[in-house]
Order: sequence, then C-alpha cells, then structure tokens
Amino acid sequence: MVESAQSSTEAGFDLSNLSENDYTRLLTTAGPVLALEAVFFVGPLLIMFMISLMDMQNFNLVREYSFANFVDGVTKVQNTTAFQNTTFIALLTTIASAVIAFPIAYYIARFGGKYKNQLAALVIIPFWTNYVVRIYGWRIILSRDGILNKFLLGVGVIDEPLRFILNSQFAIWFGLVYLWLPFMILPLYSTLDNIEDYLIEAAYDLGASRWKVFTRIVLPLSIPGLVAGTIFVFIFSMGAYIVPSLMGGGIPFVGTRIQYEFGFGADWPAGSALGSILMLIVLAVLGIMLKYANMEDLF
Repeated sequence: MVESAQSSTEAGFDLSNLSENDYTRLLTTAGPVLALEAVFFVGPLLIMFMISLMDMQNFNLVREYSFANFVDGVTKVQNTTAFQNTTFIALLTTIASAVIAFPIAYYIARFGGKYKNQLAALVIIPFWTNYVVRIYGWRIILSRDGILNKFLLGVGVIDEPLRFILNSQFAIWFGLVYLWLPFMILPLYSTLDNIEDYLIEAAYDLGASRWKVFTRIVLPLSIPGLVAGTIFVFIFSMGAYIVPSLMGGGIPFVGTRIQYEFGFGADWPAGSALGSILMLIVLAVLGIMLKYANMEDLF
C-alpha cells in the first residue's frame, strides 16, 4: 500500500489533495442541485426547443426539423401583436409596481420600528389565498355590473357603467400590478432596511435637502433591491396567463397565445416556439439587469 501511494505521488497524482480540489468541492456540494436542475429544468427546456423545430400534421408530431415555427413566431400578426402587448404591459406593470412599492418599503424600513416584521408580513397576506380566486374576485368588482360601477353610479360620478375597466389592457395591467406588487416591495424593503441611519443623518447635518438625501443616498443604495424587484415583476408579467385570460377579454398576450396553440390550435411546435422566444427575451432582459447589481446583493 505504501509503495502504491508513493508510486501515485511520483506519477504526479496525490489522492490526499483530491479533497482540496475546487472542482471536487463543487461536485460534492452543488452536484446534487445541478443534477436536479439538469433533469427538471434544463431537460424540459431542451424538449420544448426540440418540439419547436418539428412540424404538426394530422395532430401528430412529425420529425421534420426547421426554424419555420420561429419565423412564424416573430412574423405572424397575431404573434407580433401579442409580444408587443405583453412587453408594453410588462414594462408598465414594472414601473407602476416600483413607484407604488418604494414609499411602502421605505416607510416599513425607516419608520416601522418594532413593528417592521409585522408590517412586512402584511405584504404577503394575499399569498394565503390562491391568486386565481383573487383575480375572479377582481372580475366581480370591475365588471360592468360589478361593485365599482354600482358604487360610482350610486354616488352620481358616472351616468353609465364604465367599460374600460374590464376586458381591456387597463384591466390586465391592474391585475398584474395587484399580483406582483409584493415581489417589488419585499426586495426593496430588505435593501432599504440595510441602509445605515448615520449615512442619512450625516447628509442632513451637512445641509442636504430631502431630495438630495433621496437621490444621493437612498436611491443609489436601494438599486440592488430595485433590480431584484424589477426582475421578478417583469419576468412574471411576461409569462402571465391567468390575468390576461380572465381580465383581458381576448386581447392578444403571449401567455394566451401559447395556451391557444397547445389547446384549440393543436399546434405544439408553434406553442413551443413562442415559449422559446419568450424565454430568450426574458434571459436577455435578465442578463442586462444583472449588470447593474451583484447577485450576492440581490438575495
């Protein structure tokens, strides 16, 4: 045994150093997680991409590989309209969520005191109920004969029921903001809560105004949380299906287009191509956003 170990060392391979190798440590610690990611995440994506290259004939997948479905995904009017609507509403949702979430997160972080945890817990209370049920609730409130219209008619604000508040882009935007707002508040709260009080106090002592304190200290230090919230809200909005389906009234949206192709359209390759294009857009946005924040600062 001694001679064998010596011969291994002489050959340039020392077993005692194997455990100190960085790659060995990576495989032993992250290996199981990477294997699960490969099987349950990367694997399905590869299957989706493979199906997107096929053709559908007589409700059967035909292995005739081409990029025709991708071309249709970016050239057909219904698809381009869906991507335009989805991107536009996702951007508006992200901006609105940031504008609404910032003062809420700031108040909790700076003035919450001993009730910070309780106030933060209130933000996640809506998650206790299935979001499909909550969206149906908003349908009842915003419908033509809903609670909101009846109230406005009752107090004399309007003469006839408002039609734009349901089955419209406004309704989709409103539903998405309502759903994903907590995902903007919580990262912002976490970042703002880590800002040291002495930084703000020092700025005031040096004669800085409230606006200067916000633009020079609070806002720059909150960028990691803002980026994290933006990533969450934008990605979730881009892939939304339930809200556009229940509150959009047939307005073309990528999620509903994918559902149609897999359902009534019976064209799995077309639906897979749309899903692949959507994934590429999301990955591009994610890559751009991560340039402005360190991953360790986000989570």
